[in-house]
Amino acid sequence: MAYDAFTESVQLIQSGHLQPVSRLSRRRRFAPMAVDVAGDVAVTLFARRGVGCVLSETWVLSERGASWHLLGGGGASAEDDLLAPRPTRLPAALHLSETADTEIDPGLVAVDGGGGIQDDQGGAVRWPWSGRWIRYVVLRTSADVESLSLDNRTVMVPWHGRVVLVSTKRGSPRVIVNGHHGAVLGEVRPFERRR
Repeated sequence: MAYDAFTESVQLIQSGHLQPVSRLSRRRRFAPMAVDVAGDVAVTLFARRGVGCVLSETWVLSERGASWHLLGGGGASAEDDLLAPRPTRLPAALHLSETADTEIDPGLVAVDGGGGIQDDQGGAVRWPWSGRWIRYVVLRTSADVESLSLDNRTVMVPWHGRVVLVSTKRGSPRVIVNGHHGAVLGEVRPFERRR
């Protein structure tokens, strides 16, 4: 099955549907993993079968008029169990500094990556540096986390526990971590830059 990042991203944005996939093969070379849409910007996450490895690919899109435009993306090799069900507790190796100064259990959520891209909004801005900055983060969550809330929207956690979040705000939006039945487990600020 061919993989066109733009087409698959737009389809995922429009449907929002994630179907559990246990593994990739010669027939199934990719799987949509996560999506977040915030107004006219979106970020998608896919697992893709590479040569001798599994890749994790993130794509950033912006909506102009009635159509989506691919701004850029990135990827890296990932663990073979990228699509496996999420663990009851995140491994200690994932307890990153991004959760160290919060009051949340580091076994619940950890930052797994992120990035950003400048959006000139199709050349509509006057100066190349005056466009908006679109940032995204990839979070890993344990089985105790059901959803994440930020900026008046809620993002459900898929079976594998990886979630992408997008923001165009200059500040660092706080992300509320929700457990089962809406119980608030704590908050993190994954968009903050750490030294």
